[in-house]
Amino acid sequence: MIQRTRKYSSILAFVILTSLFIQPLFAFGEMRSKNKILAGTPPFEIVKNIITANKIAADRYTPPPRGFAPLITWLTDPDPRIQAHLVMNSPANTLYTCRNMGAQLEVASGQVEYGIRHLHTPILLITLDSDNQAIRFFMEGYAELAPAIRRELDHLHLPMSKDLQKETFQERLIQNVEANIDYQVERAVSLYKDRIEMGRLAVIGTIADFANVYKRGSGRLIIINVNGEKNDSRLKGLPMMTSISPQLRKLSIGRERPKPVPLEKGAK
Repeated sequence: MIQRTRKYSSILAFVILTSLFIQPLFAFGEMRSKNKILAGTPPFEIVKNIITANKIAADRYTPPPRGFAPLITWLTDPDPRIQAHLVMNSPANTLYTCRNMGAQLEVASGQVEYGIRHLHTPILLITLDSDNQAIRFFMEGYAELAPAIRRELDHLHLPMSKDLQKETFQERLIQNVEANIDYQVERAVSLYKDRIEMGRLAVIGTIADFANVYKRGSGRLIIINVNGEKNDSRLKGLPMMTSISPQLRKLSIGRERPKPVPLEKGAK
C-alpha cells in the first residue's frame, strides 16, 4: 500500500513539474501565433493617434454659439467610404449623422425624428453608395449572417420586391440602390409633409457613385430624388438648383446613365 502511494506521488510530481515546464512554452507559442494572425495597425498605435488628434482638435476648439444647430440630418450607410467630406467642405458642426445598413428610415426613425423635429435641420439627406454591401447581402441571401445584421436587412424587402431577374447582377444592384433611396425618400416625405409644405425641409436622395456606374467620375455624389421628384429634367429645374451651374447640374443631378449591356441567354 505504501509503495503504491509512493508510486502515485511520484507520477503526480512528474506531471506537475512537466506542466510547469511546458506551459510557458505553450503560452509563448500562443502569443507568437496571435501576433502572426493579427494584421494592420496595432491598438496601441490607434489609441495614440486618437489622443494626439484630440489634443490638436482641443487646442483649436471653439464652442459653437448658443442656439447652434446643424444644417443637415444625414441618413446614410455604415460603409466607411461614405465620408462627410463628400457632402460638405467643412463638415464640423454642420452634419447630424445617422447610419444603418441600407440607410433605412425605419431603422433610424428615432435619430432622424430628433434631427428634423428637435434640431430643425432644413435638409434630410439620404445617401447610399452605388455598390452598396447591404443591398448585395439582401440580393445574395443573408440567412447565414448574424441575427443583428439580419434584423436590419429584413426591412429592405419592401423597396426591393420588384422582379429584375432579366438583368445582370450589377444592373439589378444599381436599380435596387435607386429603388431603396426612392422608398426612403417617399417614407420621409410622408412623415414630414408638414415641414416640407411650410418650406422648412427638403428631403434629398443621393448616390455616392464609387463604382462609377453613371460614368461621371468615381466618388461623385448624385442627386436622384428631391421630395419625391424623380424626373431628371424637373430635378435640374427646381428653384433650389438655380444657383448651380448647368455643367455641374449635368454632373451631379439625375439618374440617367449609359444603357447596360443586354444579358446574354444563359448568362448571370
